[in-house]
Amino acid sequence: MPLQLKLVAELEGHEDRVWQVSWDPNGLRLASCSGDKSVRIWTPLTQSRFFSDAGTASAEEANERTANNMSKMWECVDTIDGAHKRTVRSVAFEPTKGKTLATASFDGTTGIWEKEDDAYECIATLEGHENETKSVSWSPSGQLLATCGRDRSVWIWESNGEGDFDCISVLMEHTNDVKMVAWHPKDDLLMSFSYDDTIRVWREEDDDWYSAATLTGHTSTVWAGAFSPDGRYMASVSDDRTVRVWTAAQSASTGGMREGFYYKPDTAYDCVAVVPDSVHTRAIYSVSWTKPPPNGIDAAASSSEDEQQGFLVTGCGDNTLRVFRVTTNSKGSTENTTVTLECSRQHAHALTDINCVQWNPVYPDWLATAGDDGVVRIWHLEQS
Repeated sequence: MPLQLKLVAELEGHEDRVWQVSWDPNGLRLASCSGDKSVRIWTPLTQSRFFSDAGTASAEEANERTANNMSKMWECVDTIDGAHKRTVRSVAFEPTKGKTLATASFDGTTGIWEKEDDAYECIATLEGHENETKSVSWSPSGQLLATCGRDRSVWIWESNGEGDFDCISVLMEHTNDVKMVAWHPKDDLLMSFSYDDTIRVWREEDDDWYSAATLTGHTSTVWAGAFSPDGRYMASVSDDRTVRVWTAAQSASTGGMREGFYYKPDTAYDCVAVVPDSVHTRAIYSVSWTKPPPNGIDAAASSSEDEQQGFLVTGCGDNTLRVFRVTTNSKGSTENTTVTLECSRQHAHALTDINCVQWNPVYPDWLATAGDDGVVRIWHLEQS
């Protein structure tokens, strides 16, 4: 059966465009950041029951549940007003406990926040970027934090606990703005995506961080990227309107099979699939990768020989959300990767750009999006 993205809730409160959303590691809180210099924390009133009840509603019940009345099942539980002097461009929950929040701003600083009593307090301000900070990302252990900015640099910070952070590396190999940083989900391997049309892989060796590889193929700004949940693949999106899927090159030592997106000396990376520029009509600003199909989502569209790698979703300047199924198929010593468009939702944020898409890390068929219309929206991927 075909799939669809159903709009479930609209979260209003920001007074300017919403740049990014971030789920906490339990999938129950959602942080959003905006051009209004604020951060908001949202949660469903019924906590985890919201996702299980809404996701298993009968057809009749589902038809009665409009986005308007379902929005009343969410509340803004915390607001950090005036978090920065300028736009808050990026926000990220610490991935192990979700107690700490990081924010990156056009004022060139990164804020570290923890909730004390009834309000979030800034426990550290990280300074160093010469101007706009574009992205912030935690390593999977929560011990390292990466930031990037318009000054073409990537900074890596180490947490020493109690709000104490040390800058352990400043990486300057990009030749233009760095739009986003993202860590591998299982390893201290960092990716950066840049206005110079490249993606860089950063690795630490003997306390020294260096550029281990440069991925080329996009012909314009690379806006963002996302790893598959198991870390075997990475997807990137660009101003060139393409989506590219990458992994480590096939190795003779493994019989020609791919081991996944890892790093060791002399590792090369291949682009194994491309969504052509005819699918999206404008720049693609965001991408997210969820787990393989959850129960209730039919995988029959794929061959029984295909290995399901989950769903990609893209947020685009053409106001459309698109969901793609990713599969791999191994025949002999060759592994083929296929990316298939499953469904799309036009005018997902009225007539404005979609700035961010984020699958829920615990409830993988739930999606949050943010756009220039100043609204955060919650969607459910389901059979139509």
